[in-house]
Formats: sequence, C-alpha cells, structure tokens
Amino acid sequence: MLLARWQVALFVGTLCLASVCGCESEPVDPAMSLQQAEAALIKKDFDRAEKLAMDIPASAPERSAALIVAGEAAMHDKRFIDALEYFQLAIDSSKTPKHTKVARFSLAEVYRELGQLTNAIQAYRQVLNANPDNAATHERLAFLLSTTGARWEALPHFFFLVRSGTATINELAIFADLDRHVEHKAFLESCLLKSKDDPYVRFGLAAHSFWDGEPDQAKESLRQIVLETPELISAQAMLGELLLDDKETQFVQWHLNLPDEAESHPDIWYVRGLWARRHDQRHMAAHCFWQCVCRDPRHRRANVQLSQVLASLGEIASEAFRERAAQMVELTQQVDDVLRSGGLNEAAVHQTLDLLEKMGRIWETCAWGVLARNQFNTSDWPQQYLARCAPLLNSDLPLVQDAQNLTKRINLTSYPEFQLPQVDLNSSVEDSKFQVNAQIRFSQSDTGIDFTYFNSPDLSTKGVRVFESNGGGVAVVDFDGDEWPDLYFTQGTEWKSGKTEPSPSKQYTDHLFRNLGDSFEDITDLSGLGNQGYGQGPTVADFNNDGFPDLYIANIGRNRLYKNNGDGTFEDVTDACGLTGQDWTASCVVVDLNADGLPDLFDVNYLQGKNIYTAICQGQACSPSVFIGTPDRLHLNQGDGTFACIPDITPAAGAKGLGVVALNLHDRKRPCLFVANDQTPNFLLQASSTDDSSSIRLENRGFIDGISHNEDGLSMACMGIAADDADGDGRIDFFVTNFKDESNTFYSQDTEGIFIDATKQAGLAGPSWPFVGWGTQFLDADLNGAVDIIVVNGHVDDYRDVGGEYQMRSQFFKNMGKGRFIELPAVDVGSWFEKKILGRGLARLDWNRDGLPDFVVSQISEPVSLMTNRTTGSGHFINVCLHATRTARDAIGTVVEVVTEDRRWKKQIVAGDGYMASNQRMVQFGLGTADSIQEILIHWPSGGMSRMKNPPVDATLELVEGKTHFALWRGSDLEKSNAELKLEYESKLANSNAVSEKHNVRKR
Repeated sequence: MLLARWQVALFVGTLCLASVCGCESEPVDPAMSLQQAEAALIKKDFDRAEKLAMDIPASAPERSAALIVAGEAAMHDKRFIDALEYFQLAIDSSKTPKHTKVARFSLAEVYRELGQLTNAIQAYRQVLNANPDNAATHERLAFLLSTTGARWEALPHFFFLVRSGTATINELAIFADLDRHVEHKAFLESCLLKSKDDPYVRFGLAAHSFWDGEPDQAKESLRQIVLETPELISAQAMLGELLLDDKETQFVQWHLNLPDEAESHPDIWYVRGLWARRHDQRHMAAHCFWQCVCRDPRHRRANVQLSQVLASLGEIASEAFRERAAQMVELTQQVDDVLRSGGLNEAAVHQTLDLLEKMGRIWETCAWGVLARNQFNTSDWPQQYLARCAPLLNSDLPLVQDAQNLTKRINLTSYPEFQLPQVDLNSSVEDSKFQVNAQIRFSQSDTGIDFTYFNSPDLSTKGVRVFESNGGGVAVVDFDGDEWPDLYFTQGTEWKSGKTEPSPSKQYTDHLFRNLGDSFEDITDLSGLGNQGYGQGPTVADFNNDGFPDLYIANIGRNRLYKNNGDGTFEDVTDACGLTGQDWTASCVVVDLNADGLPDLFDVNYLQGKNIYTAICQGQACSPSVFIGTPDRLHLNQGDGTFACIPDITPAAGAKGLGVVALNLHDRKRPCLFVANDQTPNFLLQASSTDDSSSIRLENRGFIDGISHNEDGLSMACMGIAADDADGDGRIDFFVTNFKDESNTFYSQDTEGIFIDATKQAGLAGPSWPFVGWGTQFLDADLNGAVDIIVVNGHVDDYRDVGGEYQMRSQFFKNMGKGRFIELPAVDVGSWFEKKILGRGLARLDWNRDGLPDFVVSQISEPVSLMTNRTTGSGHFINVCLHATRTARDAIGTVVEVVTEDRRWKKQIVAGDGYMASNQRMVQFGLGTADSIQEILIHWPSGGMSRMKNPPVDATLELVEGKTHFALWRGSDLEKSNAELKLEYESKLANSNAVSEKHNVRKR
C-alpha cells in the first residue's frame, strides 16, 4: 500500500534525525523541499517530486501543499489510487482554505480519471460550495452532467460560463439548446470499464441507448439505477418517459415512488404532460407543460408540446407559445449549422444571435456576440448586438428577460392539476386476445413481370447526377375492373451527360402489367399507355368520377394524365386538360381538396437551380441544400375536363418534396396533405375555402401538428411515408423514412390531430441509422390486428471504395403491440430481405387475393420485386373497398370501423401512399383470432354513415355510398358458384342495415 510506504519513509526519516540509526543527514527544510518538489513537478520528474514532497514532516505547515504535489505527481504517473489518497490526506490535514480547494478539485479530477463520475460530481460540487466562482469546476460539471443525461442539472453551470465570458463555442451551442443530445458514448464506455457500478456512468449509457432507439435496453438499466439512486431525478424522468408506453400500472407505480425533490424538476413535469396528453386530458397536459416551462423557460420540447395542446384547445395563448416554440426549433437548426461549420458559418451565427435576442436571452446574446465579433472582425453586425444588449447586463438579469418569459404573463394555474388514475397495482392481466402463432414469410414471385428502371447512368464518369438517385415508382390499378389488381411502373429514359433535359425514346417507356390471377402480362402497347418522360411517381385516381381508375404520372418535366376509357385502354388527356407544368415532380396525388366533389391534382415538386441536371457529384451525393426547392403545384378540377393551375402553392424556400399522403385530420370534408421534404421542414397542408369559390387556401400546420421536425427540432432528409393506425388507438400515425445517419421517424397521433415523435419509444430509431430509406408501407403481415412496417433502402451513390455501401438490404419491422416494433432477421422473414438492392418505390396490394397483404418494389438497375406473403398460421381478415357518391368517388378520407366482440379497429382511406407509390385502394383489417364481426361502420366524407351487421370474415366487401347492395368475394372459393356463396352468407347478411332483399354477391 502507498500509505504504508510513505509512512515508513517518514518513520525512517524521523529516526535518522534523532540519530538513532546513526544518520548524519541535515534536517529537512520544508519550505526548500516544497520548492524543489514543485520544480521537479514542472520538469516532469514525477518520482523526484513525489519523494521530495513526502520528505516534508507531517507537522510542517507545508505538509498539505506537499501532499498536493505528491498527488499531482502520482496522477501524471497514472497511479490514480495513490493520488486519491494523497489528495484526501491533503484535505484532512489542510490548515488553509486555499489548499483545501485545490485538493478537493484535484480529488474530483482523479475520480473523473477513474471513471467514478458520481464521486467526481460530488467532489466538484464541494469545491463550488467553498468557491462558487471557480470557472474550471463549472466547466467540469457542465460537461459531466450534460454528457450523462442530467441536462437540467447542468444548466446553472453553463449559465455561469456564459456570464463569466469563458464559454467555448461548443458550450454555447449546448447551452442554447439543452434538449440537444450530448453524445460522448466512447468516454462513458471507458468509464464503465473502470467503474462498472457508477450510477452516473450507467445513466449516461442508458441515455445513449434511449437516444439511439434502444428503449428496452435503456428501460432495464434505468429501473436498476433509480432503485439504487432514486435522487437521480433526470434518470427518473427518462424512465418515466419510457414507461408511458407500458402498462398503466407500471407508470403509476413509478410515479408513486418518486422522491419529493422530483417536484422541482422540469422533466418530471414534462413527462406528466405527455401522460396527460396521451390520455386526451389536454387541459391537464397544458398545466403540466406550463409547469415545466415555469421551471425552465428554455425547455424546447415543453414549449412545442404546450403550443400544440393549447392550439388543440382553441386557446389564444397558443399563438405566443407557438411563436416561441418555432423560434426554439429554428435556433436548434441554426446551432446545428454553426456546429457543422466549426463556427465559420456567419449567416448561422448571425441568425442565432437574432433568435436569442428576440427570446430575451440577453446573456447568451452577448456571449455569442463576443464570439461573433472575434470570429468575423470585418463585420459590423456583432457590435450592433453588443451595443444593444451589453448595457442590459446586471447581476439580477435572469436567463430569460421577464418581458420575454411567457409564463410571467400567461398563467395556467386554473387548469386541472396533474392527477393519476386509480388503478389496481397488483393487476397483471395481459391482452392476449387476437394473438396468432404465425410464421411471417415473404418470397419473390416469378409472375412474368419483366421490368427494370433505367436511370440513364453515365458509366464513363465517377459519381451520379442528382436525378439518377431517385428512381421510379409503382402504382396498383385495377384498370379493367375484374377485381384483380394490375401493376403500373414508371420508367426513366436516355439522358446524355451535360444535357439539361432527357431524350425520349420508345425503348424506355412506362409499363402496365395485367393480373391474370396467377401471372401478369405486359399490355402496355394494347392499353394506349407509354409515357416516355423521365418517370417518377405514379398515382391512381378516378379524376372524372366515371367509375374507371385513371393514371396521373409525375415526371422530370411535363407530367402526364391518362384517362381510362373503360374498355381496357387509356387516352393521354394532358393537353386537353391544360396541364403544362415543366417542374421536377417527384410524387403526386389526386384528391378533392376544395370539397366540390371533383378530384384535384397536386404535384409534389423537388429541386431546381443552376446545373441541377448536369452536376456530377464525383462519388459524393449532391446535397439538396446546394439547390433551391421548387414550389408545389395545385391543379383545381373545373368539372369540364380542364384544370386551373395554382402555382407556388407552397413556398420555394422549404419546398423540396419527395413523398405525399392525403388524408382527413381536421376537417371531415376537406383533406390535408402530408408532404415529406428533403432537409427542410415537412408540410401538413390543410385545405380550407376562400372568398373566391374558384380558389383554395392551404394552411401549413406541420409545426403545430408536430410532423415538421423530429423530436430534436431538426429537419430530416425525408422521403417515404407510411400511414395507418400503428398503436391501435384508432388514430392514423405516420412512419417516415430518412437518410443515413439520421433515424427514420415514427409520428404517433396520441391526441386528436396532433403528433409526437415516438421513434425511440417504438424501437425504430437505432435499426434505421445505417440506412438510406425510401419507400415504406404499413401492412399487417400475419393479420393479427397490429400493422407491421416494410422499408426498402439503398444509397444515392456508390461508397464501397471508401468502406461504405451502395445497394442495401430491406427491412421488416414486426409490431409487438401498441406501436412497439422489432426488426425481424432476414433468415426468418425471407431470403429476399438479405439481398442488397437499390430499392425505391414500394406499394402494398393483395395480388393473388388470398387475404394476406403482399408488396411490390421498384428498383434501380434491377428487375422489380413482387413479394408474395407466404405467412403460415395467420389470423382472420376483412377487406373493404368503397365508392362515394355524394363526394369524389374515390372516397378519400372515409373512416371504416370494424367491431368484434372484444375489440374495435378504425382505419381511413388515404391517397398518395408515400414515396412514388399508389397502393391498392382497399382498407385491410387483420382480426387475429376473432372469427366473427359484429358490425362495420362507414363514416363517409359527406357526413353520412353506413352500417353492416354481422358481415362475414375472410372476405372482401365492396360498398357504394347510399346503396343498399354490395359486392362480396373470397379469394379461395373458386369452386363455389355465385348462388352457393349467396346462400352461405344470406343468414348473416339478413340483419344488415346496408343490405336489401337483393344481394349482388360476386364470385372471384
């Protein structure tokens, strides 16, 4: 032991001085020895420094200083346990506050080196108790607390650094947005190797698991941490947020066990607000989020949530909080740009100062102003901010000026206080109903479809042009009305390098394949189709309400509208309809936006700018940020076969759209459009009327409804969109695919009309991190009543020569219930998922009409993949096809409810279907083990309702609004006659309110 060694040395030295052993050395001069020890330390002669220091007698006044020198020498020699003992002895023996402070700080430094972060934090705090103005200690605590996930606890330490003028650009950036994840996983893992039981180390790694989309791992670790260290409130709050998705009893039990000090923590109030919001107690949720903001007015997530909840309640105060939340989200974006540029992006720094000043954060404004003045010394604007803000600084100035602190003038104490429900904590009942023991499996079918998307690559140059990466799309269309879904694929065409437009060729045209029941045949030439443009996304819709599905094709250049003649052929009516746009349209959708009964056309446009079609990226992807966006375009149906164009329906600055879904959220008659934008905020465009009956207004509700950004306030490179009820609460949710190194995003509609980023809780963040996602769809592969997710991936360029990827494997995520997903390995779900492809468009269908949902994928430079669902042991199902008569015939926005004895499902007919895709226009319900249906309710956009009592299961129903008859068929009953089917179901259908004496029962 070191202690024994230096004690022996001291004992021997004492004997020598007493001449007991005949030692004739001169007595030690403590002051001289201390000077020599300090000099040796400076010269990095650590052994000599330690020996000289320890020669100083314990009774000497220099003893504590000597112990500090010895400790520093041991630290440099990486003998940290020895150093700990030296510094602790220095603290115990010190006669002067100065030596005590130095020893305590050094002790904390050693604890940090040993990975004992809990001890280090405690020791640093003891330093501040004696010396509150020690900047180095504030810096250490700011780093450790933010790194380990205790962000709010780090706030006062960052604030000190800001006020003292010692904050670095990284510290200013973190402090500007404390909700930002501070990722130092390697540091924490090194600490864990040295101190595996340390609570703060384990909390930091649990926080990283949570941030990385591994909720189960994070939850398991947090449970143990709070059990051992309940006073670690930030860990308590993170666990509470994860428990929101568990059984009610677990959340209640967690909350009952919170220590008293949790009441003052803003994140606890934030979690309470989330719980209340998810239980649709919005007044209570608003109260909780307001309490959070009272404690930390800079809490971005709480401000966003509060603005959303207040808006849903129709409160005037929502405007102020929405403006503040928007400023905070914009600040996150700007700070992100600052960090990416290493502080050299002058525009981002300028905008950061502007936002901070507007929000009344004067201390931060001045700190950033000094940084900007030093960095951009030829610009005048930094001094202008300092001239305005510096005179306002004083010791009483809070972090946020009272005049800009919304909680100082908006009081929500009258709202209901937080209150937990009364639940049986001993209940262990699990919802095992509808569970099926199925083996999910897909296989690629050889059905005669011979089609490969041609993106016109220039093999003589390294790299790609921007448009070569986006690929083509796929649409499911029953063009001939035989109830068998057919397939349409868009095609690229020749496009020579250096040219600003393609060269149409009959060699490369879109293709239509007719479904023959067991195979497909190419009937492109017979059908009159053959779009020769550079094809992007197709969509299927009955634009003229004549009962026959038409095709609208997005191109780079002029889009094409094909009218279905009803005899198996199509007519190009683009010119006759007055469609003349020449933009780069990625996806499109046909839906009645102004509620006049006539479907309108909406173009989701992508990029424009100089060299947009000629720039070659030379092995690196051309970022969309290099180019400007193209405003989306609306074509209003005039009812006479023509369309009135409304250009620039969205702003150019933010319009870089790739995917789209049309659905009803806020208005039963007028749908909204979810547009996935690439590196700019997503749009949620709600249609509303104007004074001019021939026009329309689209209000962008993306921010207030919660789908414009991810949880961190950042815009992602969004592409595909899947829409369905993923968590079983009867509300549509969204799943959005994004670029590599940014996870896909799951937006849960936990309150009517507003969404929350629940990606991490759903288990969908981590698995998507290494992939570039494109097409995606929800589908219930095993028909257990919980929709699963399919995603196709593929990079935008070939990075294999630098250790990256080009083709990528696809992914299948199984829904484990309540919107929690796990990725199934390819070996389980099908060998196709092992294959690396450049997947792009993805559409859902049941091509062989066996009730199991299939899917089809368009790929770059490889034949399309038609994937057949071969799942065994699946549940029951019911499919519903609808035709409206009082609104547009496609019935977009119609809500279908299926009610069984123990459960109710609710789905909506949507259009657009995400990235360059158009699904089979049919709602599919997996019923699990339920073998009977009590009723089906149809809520039409017109406001009408249809009801069917006791319909059959494992069948497809086709209904027309206002009619008393319907069609019914089953995929497996080929041998049964029409009469036999009618007799089989007549007894079940007799009680249906939607059925008259005449039944039109159609054989497959």
